[in-house]
Amino acid sequence: MIPGVTVRPLPAHADPRGSLREIWRESQQPMAVRQVLVTQSRAGVLRGMHYHLEQQDICYVTSGRVFMALIDLRGPFEKQEFRVGPDESVLVPPMVAHGYLAETDSTICYLLTDESDGTDEYGFRFDDPQAQIAWPKKDPILSARDQNAGTLAAAKAAVKARSAGAKR
Repeated sequence: MIPGVTVRPLPAHADPRGSLREIWRESQQPMAVRQVLVTQSRAGVLRGMHYHLEQQDICYVTSGRVFMALIDLRGPFEKQEFRVGPDESVLVPPMVAHGYLAETDSTICYLLTDESDGTDEYGFRFDDPQAQIAWPKKDPILSARDQNAGTLAAAKAAVKARSAGAKR
């Protein structure tokens, strides 16, 4: 498990009316939520690999199912790959790259520690050979940004430079 990443079960509390799921509780995932975003992705869409230097994200798949990949850019190569559906959330710390492939039409809710304005948005190619991610679909639907993203090596170098600057 990548340090700082939390995959948290979200049990449904159901009754005859329907159900309720608790997405975030400060005592369990202490972070200041400053923005909430929702994305809808058709089956076959891949978003990533993205990372932030400052921001933390909680990702919650409200409907559908995604294959998620995480790569820790802070130190030695460490990777996690798993499927996420509506019964759990994923806390992604800064400098951990994350991406997902929508295996079905999916809606994802993000709770962010910073307001997104593009200044803390970075990424690398989902199919970078150094990442060794076993995506279940070889020809996903990508944004222009993700098609033209840089390399994992450049991302690791940027995080290393940022970390070295922070230690001064």
